[in-house]
Amino acid sequence: MKYLLFLNRFELDKEKLKSKLGNVKFADDEKRLLVEGNLDLEKVKKLPEINKIAILKQDWKELSFSNIGKECLSNFSGKKDFKVEARFLSKIPVSAISLYKKINSYFKKEGLSFNENSDNIIYLEIIKKEKTLYRIFITNKELWEKDYSFGINMEKFIVVLENPGSVIEISDFLRICYIFKIPLYFLNTDSGFNFLLEKAKKMTKGISYEEFKLNLVKEIPKDYVKIGFSIKASSNEKDLNKIFENKKIALIFGDEKFGLKQETRDKMNYNVRLTPETKKPLRASHALSYVLGIYVKEKI
Repeated sequence: MKYLLFLNRFELDKEKLKSKLGNVKFADDEKRLLVEGNLDLEKVKKLPEINKIAILKQDWKELSFSNIGKECLSNFSGKKDFKVEARFLSKIPVSAISLYKKINSYFKKEGLSFNENSDNIIYLEIIKKEKTLYRIFITNKELWEKDYSFGINMEKFIVVLENPGSVIEISDFLRICYIFKIPLYFLNTDSGFNFLLEKAKKMTKGISYEEFKLNLVKEIPKDYVKIGFSIKASSNEKDLNKIFENKKIALIFGDEKFGLKQETRDKMNYNVRLTPETKKPLRASHALSYVLGIYVKEKI
């Protein structure tokens, strides 16, 4: 059996990785390893060096566009639905979309349905040498996608940042809220904010803003328990777990230089001081991470 192992992109020693995998043969291919042998896939997937795994079903063969659907189906059995992913290792005059359509059309005639969320994945690699060649792998979500979730629902929270004044500050909030899937609101922004926001977006790559919507508002959304943070507050982080019992919570942060405006501060249901430090406050993004860490710690 042959497996394609996709490696995580950090510094690693392939010789040490080979010793972890045992008695197998390797064919190096940049950030992938084609491995031949008997692997304990459950054990291999847990290795920090490994990102995802696919099983080779058909080695390099000349690409016949009219026959691609039949070839894929012959290596894919016992499944009700599927999805296709392809990687072009060379430029060829065929688009991924046209390839998917051809495969989907053939599978549909055979009673199988395309499903973007399917557990069953056909992975194709296409390369141009003297002829256009392709090979077929099959895999599943368990081998293809590592599950990093820890089952904590963050839907009760929104994050509000009032008129931030730096690109780094905005970028940090974009990153944290995107990672934790928490809606982000920018409150009372001035005329220069959009310029800062666009620079922050460029700095913070990899965020899909079609999925992660940003909200510019003049008022804090209603029906939320509002928590502000100040080094001068009388309540401290010991009070947070009780506050977290509320169903809808807005975590509200001010500009790193001046904090929340007086009008906004007066609207808070709670003001909370974080850490034992009494002189040097956390940066706003550090405070957000600190608060979310307190919540997650109690839920894990």
